[in-house]
Amino acid sequence: MKTKNPPIIRTGQRKPYAKATRQKIDERRGFVARLLRAGKTKFQIHRAVREKFCVEWRQSDRYIEWLTKTDMTDT
Repeated sequence: MKTKNPPIIRTGQRKPYAKATRQKIDERRGFVARLLRAGKTKFQIHRAVREKFCVEWRQSDRYIEWLTKTDMTDT
């Protein structure tokens, strides 16, 4: 079994950071895509993603941008 790397705090960071796995990223993007399809506002998406995944609003914006660039919301 792989050992889990501890979160790293870099200069200027407020919270420890551990990179998400591809599976977690896909799960988050799917969640954001469903919210976009439901017509939720950006603020509502930020709040829902923060509550469910403990992810900051900046990362939520990256997921939204990725989805709109790749046009994944139509699938």
